[in-house]
Amino acid sequence: MTDKKQELRKELERIDAEIKDLNERIPPHSVKPVFIQKLDDLESRREEILGELEMPDKS
Repeated sequence: MTDKKQELRKELERIDAEIKDLNERIPPHSVKPVFIQKLDDLESRREEILGELEMPDKS
């Protein structure tokens, strides 16, 4: 595995932890837009990383 993919996996783990934490902190009612925006941003970045991890290594 390349260094780039290792870095992406570490970032993915961090993002997954942030998503989990955010989901636990979001109140069940009256969700503030800032929570939704942060969650959307994290999930978008997560999808980008997963796409990059699926690409074959350039050796």
